[in-house]
Amino acid sequence: MKYRIFAIIAAAVMLISSITANQLKSESPVQRVHQHLSASYPSSECKDVDELCTHLPIIRIDTQGQEIPGDSILDENYHEIGYTTTPTGESEILVKIETVEKDGEWHYASSEADYSSSAYFRIRGNSSRSFSKKNYRIKLVSDENYEVNRELPLLGMSADNDWALHGPFLDKTLIRNYMWMNISAEIMGYAPNVRFCEVILNGEYIGVYVLMETIKEDDFRVNLSDYEAGSSASSYMVLVDEYEDNSLEDIHLDNYTFYTWKLEFTSVSCTSFKILYPKTEELTEEVIEFIEQDISQIERGLYSSDMLINRYNYESVLDVDSFVDYYILQEFLGNNDAFSRSTYLYRDIRGKLHIGPVWDYNNVLNNFFWTFPYDAFLLANRGWYGRLMTDEEFVERVIVRYRELREGILSDEYLIHYMREVINYLGPAIERNDEVWGYSYDPELLSPLERRRPDSNQTLEEVNPSSYEDAITRMIDYMLVRGEWLDENIESLRQYSHPSKTASQRVE
Repeated sequence: MKYRIFAIIAAAVMLISSITANQLKSESPVQRVHQHLSASYPSSECKDVDELCTHLPIIRIDTQGQEIPGDSILDENYHEIGYTTTPTGESEILVKIETVEKDGEWHYASSEADYSSSAYFRIRGNSSRSFSKKNYRIKLVSDENYEVNRELPLLGMSADNDWALHGPFLDKTLIRNYMWMNISAEIMGYAPNVRFCEVILNGEYIGVYVLMETIKEDDFRVNLSDYEAGSSASSYMVLVDEYEDNSLEDIHLDNYTFYTWKLEFTSVSCTSFKILYPKTEELTEEVIEFIEQDISQIERGLYSSDMLINRYNYESVLDVDSFVDYYILQEFLGNNDAFSRSTYLYRDIRGKLHIGPVWDYNNVLNNFFWTFPYDAFLLANRGWYGRLMTDEEFVERVIVRYRELREGILSDEYLIHYMREVINYLGPAIERNDEVWGYSYDPELLSPLERRRPDSNQTLEEVNPSSYEDAITRMIDYMLVRGEWLDENIESLRQYSHPSKTASQRVE
């Protein structure tokens, strides 16, 4: 495998320039920036000082002695039973956040801030809440009035008040979210922008993080036509995720696949659609009903017998290109969350329903808690895709688009070259991160919720990387065998639309 990797890297140099010229473009108002390709490395040497000196941006956070809420509360069996709050029951605290980010300069722990702001701050995530290296949610607010949002262009991204600070922990490569958000954006259009940084929390260095745009309706994120007060119809955005009935703020849809149990349901959880836009304060019963009926109408068509005899015109309501690209990306990456967790859909009142933007690539390419096979289709029967795959035309579009992408931005050559460039850009920051979190290469030092879990015939050491280099090699190896298997078997998707398959599903 290693010899194959070396050959691929050599071939990549010839391929990369043509792909970069043709594919690293964005249709959004702001050109997509790949930080590792655009940032200027300082020309001088770091000063000989006894403090952090880095080419990456620095984010400093001062909680002013407060405990950060949002940590998991676990029972004796490591089951999550709630989240921590402040002594007064609040879910977030007010903190001071500063960035040091001028391009082409060395950044020191004590450097003057380029941006400074008050912010509401909490731990965020799902399974990652149990990790020692936390993920955080940041909401910038005015220093004078903490109820007024403040928008700043942090680390060169479009100005906004809402950010996620991702701390790679289970992902020992540090690069999955950064790499695949950028690549997804080149394939599908908008995906959250991402920037590497190093974080200092209450004066203590806590490693390499990725500052990410959150997914929301905004001119520079998901740009939808504004809701008109009093209207019963609206553009909307929804999130497919685990249903939580303990949130007073979340508004879940009682749509067709929810009340008919067509999506994932288990004894402990189920999947539902949650409204993200319009905002809660703008939602009326009429708007909720409009969104519920719009999605239900699409679902009834997908799950009807008309879908199996090519009489349901789903192309009139779905942006099929987005569904094709989303499927290919998630299948290629082996993303088990697709159409079950962290899956976004949006529809402008003027157009069709899109799937996306993508979110949360921390667990892709066999980095979930348990192993996923490289030699199987993981998503062809999942959610709406189980119905779309019954249509021969949709399957053919997936096959043709997959072949096209594998000749370019999803080729082994391009991906390995991209990966190596990102690693080179991070440089000494990787070692600094390991000085804090390197103990996690020993799975015996981690709780069961912080490490990958072996199958019955495996050991902890076999499924958990022992070093940074090992983590990178594991990701590349899985990516190569996954791509090779899909190359050889992508036409097998036709089985899902074959008359012998669909005939048994028809409702007479």
